[in-house]
Amino acid sequence: MKVSKAQNMRNIDRRAMEKYKIPGIVLMENAAWALFKRIKEKEVKRVVVVCGVGNNGGDGFALSRLLMINGYDVSVYLFGDEDKIKGDARINYEILLNMGVLIKKELEDLKQELKCSDVAVDALFGTGLDREVEGIYKEVIEAINLLSRYIISVDIPSGINSDTGLKMGSAVFANETVTFGTAKLGLLINDGREHSGTIYIDNISIPKACVDEEGLKIITNYSEFPKSLLKKRHFDVNKGSCGKVAVIGGCFNMSGAVTLSLKAALRTGSGLVTGVVQRSIVDRIASFLPEATYRICNEKDGYLLFTTRELDEIMQSYDAVAVGVGIGRSNHITSVISYLLEKSTKPLIIDADGLNMLCSIKARLKTKKCQVVLTPHPGEFSRLTGLEIDYINKNRVDVAVNFAKEYGCILLLKGASTVVTDGDRVYINTTGNPGMATGGSGDVLTGVILSLIGQGYTPYDAALLGAYLHGCAGDFAYKKYGNGLVASDIIEYIGQAML
Repeated sequence: MKVSKAQNMRNIDRRAMEKYKIPGIVLMENAAWALFKRIKEKEVKRVVVVCGVGNNGGDGFALSRLLMINGYDVSVYLFGDEDKIKGDARINYEILLNMGVLIKKELEDLKQELKCSDVAVDALFGTGLDREVEGIYKEVIEAINLLSRYIISVDIPSGINSDTGLKMGSAVFANETVTFGTAKLGLLINDGREHSGTIYIDNISIPKACVDEEGLKIITNYSEFPKSLLKKRHFDVNKGSCGKVAVIGGCFNMSGAVTLSLKAALRTGSGLVTGVVQRSIVDRIASFLPEATYRICNEKDGYLLFTTRELDEIMQSYDAVAVGVGIGRSNHITSVISYLLEKSTKPLIIDADGLNMLCSIKARLKTKKCQVVLTPHPGEFSRLTGLEIDYINKNRVDVAVNFAKEYGCILLLKGASTVVTDGDRVYINTTGNPGMATGGSGDVLTGVILSLIGQGYTPYDAALLGAYLHGCAGDFAYKKYGNGLVASDIIEYIGQAML
């Protein structure tokens, strides 16, 4: 599903009307029908529709008419100067007046009706909001949040900025949001992610070509995408044809991280998975994971120690390599990463302490010979870029794209809305849950992505599909364990996520 910013959607709407000759009133009517279908599924009777003076309010007026002629008990509220209602919104407003509908305007009346309604429809502000919500509008939003049993927002929750997802002072907390044409960026990131509830997207009869002409570069998971990218495995495969991958990681104090990555790679379908680990921890790992193979290396002061010959053999032996999980911080590891970037021609994933060691040599990314996937959380990305964590979180898409473009890598920026980008294309992932905020979850993700690359997926597709499957597996685990889930629980559901 493609994702638009506010100006993108205005362009698409204009193109639909001017080039494809779809009248705006038809688009508004289709939006109202999309909303009506969502309400009809709930088998409710009493609905309060709260409208503003823009096209979002026009959708609310049109919906109110459809509800009334289909036997619903509907109360319509307008907040704002009715003289500012223009165009298609004005037509739908006047239709209600011609039907003899009393359009109410008193906040205290709204509060009383919200208490006894089944559904409140938020049609106050749309994607054009660019100012702080204050005064009566803030009071209306607070009343909707406090008193409603169930809230459906039209296009975007009122008070959420359509481009940044940030709350503009106050914003509706919707149970669901019905949006039109495309997903809106503000629904997927920052405050918008939590305020939007379940998102439903309706094309309201806008032709696919009309959207395609906008050249949108951001996509998100919706319906069967990106699960549809999964390849069917033929009967005549063998372990050698299902990918040979290696994880370089682990140290005396953090053997669990590499164990999780190795097991995740196996559960994602790799044919052969090897742990490149030091002798002092191999027995620990192998006792938990007999299905993997192990390449035992020397160590110094509890950390891995390599010769260039050993690194050359690793690069030649595997389809893809991940480095960094549980590896610890040492100057030697910095040298290892530098050497891999200089010599390797096969895909390389750098995660965890590998990213921390990369900070001082990140310029090497510009001269690498292989495709590189970086998987930082905001703290690691802050160390890589020098940007403040708060700034990163508020500008996730832009900072990720800029870094990936400058350094020629694939960047997966972890978070509630994980961003995957190659500097041009962008994928925003919305699977996953708060229970996944647990140690080792990122190590599992590294194993999933590594496995997919080894199986022949492009590093970009592997990163976005890996983020999606990791989140889906976490969602299955969350249903059983809630906030008590641990990283190994995610692994147990990877197979189910892939079905």
